[in-house]
Amino acid sequence: MTFRSLAVVVLAVAGAGCGGDDDGGGPVEPRGVGDTLGGGVDTRTLARTTLRERPRGPVAWVADEVSLGPGDEVRHRHEFAFVHVRTGEAAVQVAGRSTRVPAGGGAVVASRASHRVTAGGEGAKVWEIRLAAPGSAAPPGGGKSRRVFESERLEGIPEPARGSFIEVTVPARGGETTVHTHPGPEFIYMTDGRIDYQNEIVGTKRLGPGGAEGIPPATAVQKRNPLAREAVFLSWFLVDPAQPFAPGTEF
Repeated sequence: MTFRSLAVVVLAVAGAGCGGDDDGGGPVEPRGVGDTLGGGVDTRTLARTTLRERPRGPVAWVADEVSLGPGDEVRHRHEFAFVHVRTGEAAVQVAGRSTRVPAGGGAVVASRASHRVTAGGEGAKVWEIRLAAPGSAAPPGGGKSRRVFESERLEGIPEPARGSFIEVTVPARGGETTVHTHPGPEFIYMTDGRIDYQNEIVGTKRLGPGGAEGIPPATAVQKRNPLAREAVFLSWFLVDPAQPFAPGTEF
């Protein structure tokens, strides 16, 4: 398991059901099993925090993309969310604290926290991945946006929950995670390449860019890449912080 160094942005702001005492904004280091998936995959934790209370009612991961020109900004508040800068760079400001997030980086915005996202000199494409009611519209104040994905309803969210946003690269020609489970729901979204995705509920399917899958807690899962090009996917987790992150198992 290889961890690449990444300046992890955790904008933990006092808000309903969200706290960030575990990670103060520096690089996230492995702790025990940490945010690891085993095998030979390369993992970057883009952002991480703790949700102290379980969200009320049914929720899903709901992602919207906004394209910002140089210096453009959005200002609003909404449900707990991870912010992800896909291209360019942006400054994310919450409660007077502004942090530059480079392309590929992530940040946390607490539930109902007023915040501002400002594009850098070359503009930016920014995703906001909210923990929101299924079917929720994009939040007001975000300008013209594009719905990227909406997960199925999340099951088995623990209380408290460690919320992690992770990028995983699966090497070509045989790269794979271990067969493992998680102590909370996982959702993945493919951005590059293709993998053979297997879990004990759906069996095995080939996922390519834009492909997505989610699993409830304690479900055996593995991602494999038999192809000639490396594959990259994004993962969002809400897991029990008192339990191992990805214990090994078998199908």
